[in-house]
Amino acid sequence: MTNALARCEFCTARPREEVAILRWVDDDRERLTLWLCGRHLERIRKAGDLGWPHRGKLHKIGWW
Repeated sequence: MTNALARCEFCTARPREEVAILRWVDDDRERLTLWLCGRHLERIRKAGDLGWPHRGKLHKIGWW
């Protein structure tokens, strides 16, 4: 990452890693790559296949 002003998708912390994320509500699914800080990366990992809820959408690591 070359941008000095880059930040986590969910907060203002510096990102640790770019991660493939599946974001969904019901049957509406989005496949994204997001920069996440360590705190949010761990939250999404711990949620597993059930997904981590944030602002009405669920997020999980991976597109499968």
